[in-house]
Amino acid sequence: MRHPARQQRLGAARGLAAGGIAAAVALSLVPWTSELSSTSLTWTVPTSEQTRRAMLTKPLAAGVVATSAEAARAEAMFRTQTKSPEIPKVLAVMLLRTTYDSVADWGVYEPSMATYQRNFWLQLRDGYESFKERYQNYDLTMLYNATFLEASKSGGVTNRFYFAFLNDAQWRVIGRSITRDFDRKRFNRVVGDRLYRKILTGDELKSDVPDEDEAAKEQTSIGVWPKIAPLPKGSEPADIEAGMRQLLGYLQDQEYCKGYEVSDIQQEKDGKLKFVTYVREPVNLEATASLMRSNDNFAPRYDQRVLQAFFADHGYAAEFSDSLADSIQAVPGKGSPSRRPSGVRCAWTLLPDADAGL
Repeated sequence: MRHPARQQRLGAARGLAAGGIAAAVALSLVPWTSELSSTSLTWTVPTSEQTRRAMLTKPLAAGVVATSAEAARAEAMFRTQTKSPEIPKVLAVMLLRTTYDSVADWGVYEPSMATYQRNFWLQLRDGYESFKERYQNYDLTMLYNATFLEASKSGGVTNRFYFAFLNDAQWRVIGRSITRDFDRKRFNRVVGDRLYRKILTGDELKSDVPDEDEAAKEQTSIGVWPKIAPLPKGSEPADIEAGMRQLLGYLQDQEYCKGYEVSDIQQEKDGKLKFVTYVREPVNLEATASLMRSNDNFAPRYDQRVLQAFFADHGYAAEFSDSLADSIQAVPGKGSPSRRPSGVRCAWTLLPDADAGL
């Protein structure tokens, strides 16, 4: 028997790389109407029934490449522009899916996720023009290429800019339902703990199959989220540093970030541990920067929360303060990062606490 929350899922948020479900993933780029104007985009918010029965079966870019002339215009528009950065499909789906599953289990949208799905659609719609303008100098052709999207089953999420756009929309929508600071921090920890457990065990990601699709007998594999090698078991500073480096190295191997730095750990007399980490170009850097500045600082912080779960497993409660920065040496409050900071700097304090876990 399927979990009720799973029966209500919209492919745009949960089954991002699942065959026909890719149709709903790029809602921000596809105006689901029978007619497309080359000068204006008309949006129609789907009903839950349309979402489940009709929208998931449409090709992703059906509205955009309705004619060969329109397809040619799109190709001509992007062909001379800078190539958009790509990210692994497994990584994109894991992060978006982990966030979605966490809020579904949180219960704020009970009895179903229909409200979340509608609000997510509206957030994508309202942010589309800004997204398009921000990346007007980049080649976004793949997001309009129905043939490519159907073949890749990616829903466009392998485009890093589009992934960040979806991730940003998720956290803005969730932030309007989880409003108290305490609850937001705990929700962040739930997301991080869920991702941490997936890192420890590994996981084969599979496509979501709509309940009504009788023809789909099996879920197709999206790919494997690998299991990390055993982490240090001790709680000494050397164990904490080794485990931290191993986790950040694992995330870098999955192409979550371009690199990382970890300072020396300073141990104080009361047992506190203090240190600094820096993660360069996390995959959702654009979303993180935007959410920090305009969403009451309610942002994913996937790597920080994964580390926090690791620290809790080793008997430490973690407090941290993070900021956009260009290096680990940057000092918050002194000077300012570049117009486009290259990463996130995080200052940590760990306190011994046997009950630090969730």
